Amino acid sequence: MEFNIGDEYQEKFIISSEVVDKFAKFSQDYNPMHTDSNFAKNHGYAHKVSHGVIQLSYLSKIIGMDFPGAGAIWLNQTVSWLKPVFVDDEINFVLTIKEYSTSTNILTLTTEVFNQNKQKVMIGLAQVKMTIALSTNPQKLNKINAINSKVNSLSKKQLSNKKVALVTGASRGIGEEIAYKLASENYIVIVNYKKNKELANKTVSSIISLGGTAVSICADISIEDEVNLMAKTILKKWGRCDLIIHGATPSIKSIKAEETSYEDISAYLDVYLKGAILLVNLFLPNMKINQFGRFVFLGTSYLYATPPSGMAAYVCAKEALWGYTKALSNEIAHNGITVNMVSPSLTVTDLTTDVPARIKEVEAFKNPTRRLVTTSDIANQVLHLCSENSSYINGVNLPITAKPV
Repeated sequence: MEFNIGDEYQEKFIISSEVVDKFAKFSQDYNPMHTDSNFAKNHGYAHKVSHGVIQLSYLSKIIGMDFPGAGAIWLNQTVSWLKPVFVDDEINFVLTIKEYSTSTNILTLTTEVFNQNKQKVMIGLAQVKMTIALSTNPQKLNKINAINSKVNSLSKKQLSNKKVALVTGASRGIGEEIAYKLASENYIVIVNYKKNKELANKTVSSIISLGGTAVSICADISIEDEVNLMAKTILKKWGRCDLIIHGATPSIKSIKAEETSYEDISAYLDVYLKGAILLVNLFLPNMKINQFGRFVFLGTSYLYATPPSGMAAYVCAKEALWGYTKALSNEIAHNGITVNMVSPSLTVTDLTTDVPARIKEVEAFKNPTRRLVTTSDIANQVLHLCSENSSYINGVNLPITAKPV
């Protein structure tokens, strides 16, 4: 099947009482909101409310059977339920191809669901990989093997034609998602990590399994000797490094402003600012030779408003990094090199595990989309800033916030 950006598929389903009852039996979810009309009415709903996962079940059917169809592997799905779906509602699924990576055969689909009144009840983004048959007739299998052999025998010279991206703090969270996104667009990705080798290698293995090129390199971004060794390794192996995405961070600790010491701030400065300066000093000369380069530093939405209590040390260091971003962008742009910052708001990652659910809900409802920023949202914007098409965007702090700036 041939895929094109903008291709659309629609299909309708009726959420019958039988469907809801069967799902309740299968899932053991007998919440009376789904099974008892009187209970639903007493809680403000005119009819029984369908399980939200039923919509995902129909979506699974569409992806696996119809669009894109057989061979599809559902890799990722974001979802926001906007309105309740009631028993006997007719819902219409609209799937549209938003992105298609030919190198990894991964489709990104917008998923929208409407009720019979044309009200949007669910939205999301799906990532789907189209697999190829590996057990087939000998002639076709030989052809596949020949293609794989040709790819695997690429010389260092051929590989050097691909752009190389270094992502610091890429073993998990936002950095991991950025690494995946860059690899899907045919960049060679260096997954930098400080401690968690297992997670970093898992990220690398996942990228390679999807047809990308990646390696992991251990280096503490705040230690000059370790960053220097990493830079030498990268430049020796590939002869270039075109993109630097600096997202490494120490653990974030809450300390009241009046109790903050300079050492508290320094712990962040060493990673954010010192790390950025080391990376620039080591890789900028190579970028100047190629007359192309992109630096993207991760900031924070707290730079745009009054930060919450306990974040003084963190915000001070990010402010320093933003000042460096502005100064650097002004001095090296004539070399075809841009420097920008991306500042997300509260994002669901390991770093925000301890943030109470209620705070996350409040943050989500500040935005008309009624959801938090995702790692995918951030990675998409970083990818754009790294492209040749963004050559005029320079010295910008791009807010990716729940509340419009």
